[in-house]
Amino acid sequence: MREKRNLIITNVSIKRIMVHIEGENTNPDLHIKQLLLRDYMTNDRLVPNNITWQDQHFSLSFNLMSLNNEEPMHSGDWYLIGIDQKERMHEVYPLADLCEAMKVRTFNISNQYNAYFIKSNSNKFVAESKIDEDNASYYLKIQYNIPKPPLSSLQKWKRNMHKRKTALRQGAYVKVFNFWKHFNKEDGNRILFTSSSRSEIGGNEKFVYDRMVERGVDKQFHIDFSYKESIKSYRSPLSKFSFARKLAMANIIICDDYQPELYLVDYLPHVDIIQLWHACGAFKTVGLERLGKPGAPAFNTRIHKCYTAMTVSSQLAADHYAEAFGIHESKILPLGVPRTDIFFSEEYKKAIIPQVEAAFPMVKDAKEVIMYAPTFRGVNAKNASFPMDMIDFDAWGEYLHESHSVMLIKMHPFVKEPLDIPEQYRDVIVDASAYREINNMLFVTDLLITDYSSVIYEFSLFHKPMLFYAFDRMKYEADRGFYEPYSEMVPGKIVRTSEELLHAIKKRDFEFEKVDPFVKKNFKFTDGKATDRIIDTLILKK
Repeated sequence: MREKRNLIITNVSIKRIMVHIEGENTNPDLHIKQLLLRDYMTNDRLVPNNITWQDQHFSLSFNLMSLNNEEPMHSGDWYLIGIDQKERMHEVYPLADLCEAMKVRTFNISNQYNAYFIKSNSNKFVAESKIDEDNASYYLKIQYNIPKPPLSSLQKWKRNMHKRKTALRQGAYVKVFNFWKHFNKEDGNRILFTSSSRSEIGGNEKFVYDRMVERGVDKQFHIDFSYKESIKSYRSPLSKFSFARKLAMANIIICDDYQPELYLVDYLPHVDIIQLWHACGAFKTVGLERLGKPGAPAFNTRIHKCYTAMTVSSQLAADHYAEAFGIHESKILPLGVPRTDIFFSEEYKKAIIPQVEAAFPMVKDAKEVIMYAPTFRGVNAKNASFPMDMIDFDAWGEYLHESHSVMLIKMHPFVKEPLDIPEQYRDVIVDASAYREINNMLFVTDLLITDYSSVIYEFSLFHKPMLFYAFDRMKYEADRGFYEPYSEMVPGKIVRTSEELLHAIKKRDFEFEKVDPFVKKNFKFTDGKATDRIIDTLILKK
């Protein structure tokens, strides 16, 4: 199949710091005006130093240490592409035998396809020829650890002062906690709801608290709250003192996410720390499952180890988080996820649909509402991105006009780049990224298109179809990893290209039969009573 491609690579070699690539254009009607390297995540483009054409054959070379502004290539996956006279992009594919040769030898540091320059962990440059297994195209993977300049005496002093201040703050926090925990009564009734990533109660905690109030259960307890807007933000000294006191005095501590301050102190044996984990199901690897990959914790981490109980949606999820957090399986209880209770409430449905329609008026008269909700690429919020070129606005917009449908695009909050929706399609394609509650949007969605987002768990409870536009599945799976094989996990048809996606929509080919088994596997209960179960089991201890 590769022989039928327009642009093919016939030879690749890396000699010292020079990369040489030869190939040919097998389509005489295709007029390529430029060959370059492109990072799809950042949209950066690099023009090689030298390109020559002889009839339909091309050869190019570039210096790894001197491109564009004569700087080394920065870290990323650089795809070789051709640009034709109409500014269309054409990826370049190695011949079958060359592709096989690179696969066999790609990790051999002495072979012709790679370059390794390693002075230290903080100063190294690696260039590896790779094959994108999703479409068999060629890219050059660059890993460049830029050496940090030596610190001046003033910078060293400031760094040491920062470390000392952090140590003093943490030390003072622990001492305040240890003082107040002596006043914690074993038969006490104090509950603390807390989070380090929001300014007020929300998520699963709010569902539990509101239901306690509805049932009058809150009157049996002295309830405290402590919140700060972001993990990165600092508490004032007074707020820090107050939080340490509340934490030390609480008999039950309730959280629903990662909270660094919880893991710095040691609790009395009778204190319960309940983690109402925010995510449904078990999709991508997290925590200790990521050992050897970016974002993995230390082997001897204290993170998550203090919980006495953690609630999840199913036994499958319980097994997953026991492994990820390194805590005993008996602590993880498949009681359900409180925020999913709304999906079983007709009262909530009647109230929320008009609100969503007010936010997006075009959905009210649409024949079908499609939501595209992909996840981000990258390790965290600092380097998160999304390859916007994979959104085919023209093809999707034409289909939506023809079918009298609407698409809501909900980018992950980490992705800050705005959507550049063409003017002629803004009546049928809407950037819904700023709308806060994706769960509310699900009530008006007829078809969900995603890739690796955990929103599939919530949407599966509606028993509606999904499509999985996984254009970089092999690469994403290698970089991030899944708890189970992706093809066995997702409850819908997997497509790789925009053409395959539209074909599946038009033919209504969703592999919908996968949805019900998915729900049964990932939810022990589907009755809308998760909140009550948690209150009865973990707070009232019935």
